Amino acid sequence: MTLREKSVVRGMLYCGVAAVALAASGASALAGGFAIREQSVSSQGASFAGSAAGGDLSSMFWNPAAVSVAGSGLNTESHYSLIVPRADITVDSWNSIPASFFQAAGIGTESGNIANSAIVGASYGSYQLSEKLFVGFGLNSPFGLVTEPDNPTYLGAELGRTTKFFTINANPVVGYKIAPGITVAAGFQAQYADGELKFATGFPGGPTTGFQGDDWAFGGTAGILFQPAAGTSIGLGYRSRLNHTLEGDLYTKPSFLTGGAALSSSAEADINLPDIVTLSMSQALSPQMRVMGTVEWSNWSRFEQLTVVSQEAAGTIFGPAAAGSAVATIPAGWEDGWFFSLGGEYDLMPNLTMRAGVAYEVSPVREADQRILGIPDSDRVWLSLGGTMKVTESTTVDLAYTHIFLEDTEFARTSLAGNVINGSVEASTDIISLSMKTKW
Repeated sequence: MTLREKSVVRGMLYCGVAAVALAASGASALAGGFAIREQSVSSQGASFAGSAAGGDLSSMFWNPAAVSVAGSGLNTESHYSLIVPRADITVDSWNSIPASFFQAAGIGTESGNIANSAIVGASYGSYQLSEKLFVGFGLNSPFGLVTEPDNPTYLGAELGRTTKFFTINANPVVGYKIAPGITVAAGFQAQYADGELKFATGFPGGPTTGFQGDDWAFGGTAGILFQPAAGTSIGLGYRSRLNHTLEGDLYTKPSFLTGGAALSSSAEADINLPDIVTLSMSQALSPQMRVMGTVEWSNWSRFEQLTVVSQEAAGTIFGPAAAGSAVATIPAGWEDGWFFSLGGEYDLMPNLTMRAGVAYEVSPVREADQRILGIPDSDRVWLSLGGTMKVTESTTVDLAYTHIFLEDTEFARTSLAGNVINGSVEASTDIISLSMKTKW
């Protein structure tokens, strides 16, 4: 690799870190659970149909064998998505008392919008070392969300005032063409996670109790890209499970209504993230037209609960805690998630391709008592449009727009104080994305 190519790679990585870090400003999770699907603008334009089939270098996120598709030399891609979510929570009852009673008492029963807009970035690079050997690198934010109600003392505040989870994932990969039309690849994941959960304690206007912690976790990726004939591409990719033990602090801040002393102690919480398997296909129907499809499985049944464990003998708002004892447990009991998409693309001109797609996602949250208000997930339909323009011989630009229709759902949760809260959630999301690909 020349000095100029090394400089370009460093610049691409720095830009990628900045782009991914923007996700920390707050995106609602836009795949099942709190996964972030927006890792490729070209794939987004077809609702991620064909995402693992190697359409471009960003397909590496789902299938590392796509490291070979950009060809010889140094290749880079940077992707950016503006995500504008909307989610509104309405509490119908608190301990079987109708919401109308609290409204008459001047207590709000609606959260207002709990979801924040954000920019999420992803970057990729590849380099061909020999006729058959390729190396690449991906920098992504695979999981994350920020939810915070406009009204922090509404009737559901005991179930969540603020929920934050941010990740940044570095994924170096190596690919090898074992035969004409067959590439295999494997990669390594190093992921940093930072999470925070805040909720009202005891009643909606009660003191804020929260947990904040961070951690590193490590895993792998693997995949195969099979191109048996011209115009046919089949990809199968795997991203391994990641287990984070967030280490930090459990704290309680005094309420302006009740006063009291601030409390703080060291604590930790485990978060088990899913294995993900993606199968995609792209098939040419003519020299200008292709149809794509994707099926994806996410092992979200691993996310059974979130338990905060005290790491020292300390006083908490829940009472004295011994070192190693569970202070707070939030049940989840999620199921596996599924994603199905179908799309197509057409070359309007030699330098312009248009695409569209539709997808249906089965949420890992199926029942009202599985729905955590900080993660108000539900089944959804994706509708997308996109296009790719080759601006110069070495530069290509992608644009995409998606609207997500989330199913209106209900929740039935019990707060840590033992109060039973029921209600409903309405949500939708718009996404506008831009990417640039460069062959150096």
